[in-house]
Amino acid sequence: MFLTVTPNPCIDKTVFIPEFKPGDRVRAVKYTQISGGKGNNVARVLVTLGFPAGALLWVGGYTGKQVVQMLRENDKVRCFPVWTDMPTRTITTVLEEKSGRQTAFFEPGPQISRKEYDNFVQTFNNVISIHKIPLIVLSGTVPDPKVFFLYRDLIKIANAKGIKVILDTYGNELSKGIKNKPYMVKPNVEELSRFLQTELKDMKTRIEGIQYLHKKYRTPLVVLSMGKEGALVGFENRFMHIVPPKIKEVNPVGSGDALVAGFAIGLWKGFHIEDTGKLGVTLGTANAMTWDIGKFDIKDLLHIYEQIKVFKISPMNNQKVQYKEHTPLPVLLPQLKGFFPS
Repeated sequence: MFLTVTPNPCIDKTVFIPEFKPGDRVRAVKYTQISGGKGNNVARVLVTLGFPAGALLWVGGYTGKQVVQMLRENDKVRCFPVWTDMPTRTITTVLEEKSGRQTAFFEPGPQISRKEYDNFVQTFNNVISIHKIPLIVLSGTVPDPKVFFLYRDLIKIANAKGIKVILDTYGNELSKGIKNKPYMVKPNVEELSRFLQTELKDMKTRIEGIQYLHKKYRTPLVVLSMGKEGALVGFENRFMHIVPPKIKEVNPVGSGDALVAGFAIGLWKGFHIEDTGKLGVTLGTANAMTWDIGKFDIKDLLHIYEQIKVFKISPMNNQKVQYKEHTPLPVLLPQLKGFFPS
């Protein structure tokens, strides 16, 4: 069972309306809601692909109970809730169907007491001690700024047990967490630019940014997500640009989390890094083609996977050479063979 950690989950609600006019009474055409949070998105993708996943998260109040219920019943994700006195937040996105414009309203997360913090760390320790956890994904930010060191503490515990950790966060959480040597980090361009306090405007500066993380923090695997440009992967002094095909984008939210799920699978299964990268970008691209986060048409995966291009890049002169060998997707994910055309 994979373990995802989401310290600041939410009820992720989307309200669909024809058009938004401030001050009006607006009647929704429909609405949807899921258990939100980056780690929950990762868990949802893993389960969709046939891999068991558990979710550790702070939750509180009626909304917290909803998050747990939806994860368990709708997404088939095993939950390890740590309860807080304050309720779990709701994020409400208003989608205007005429224009496609989205406006999101974020409620604040709960404040975390010392007891709640200790309970979270202890539950994490218990879960990875009792269950067979091949890999842990730490996603998003903490709900309360005063516990920004959470990931630092969890990575130390995981490293002591020999469990690989993927860290997908930014700001203080990244600054503190990366010092304890997670196996992989996955910032996007904006997040890494802020972390390094320099603009990563092209491939050269982005490779230099990844090299800095390798050298200073000894992070074995750095995956820089670049939206429609795909991902830049730095692993053992090798660099690859993984380029997705052009698609009709419906909703890009959660695509970075789907990418992380692909890397989690590849690292656990021991795939070649080229195949792992292709799988990650395939999942991220497929996620962007549907509205529901972490849910996609599995039949689309094969089509996307076959169109993705992998370029090896020389850090000396930035020259690209296309890597044309790859393992077929039905071989990587044999449990899904029934979904792939023969």
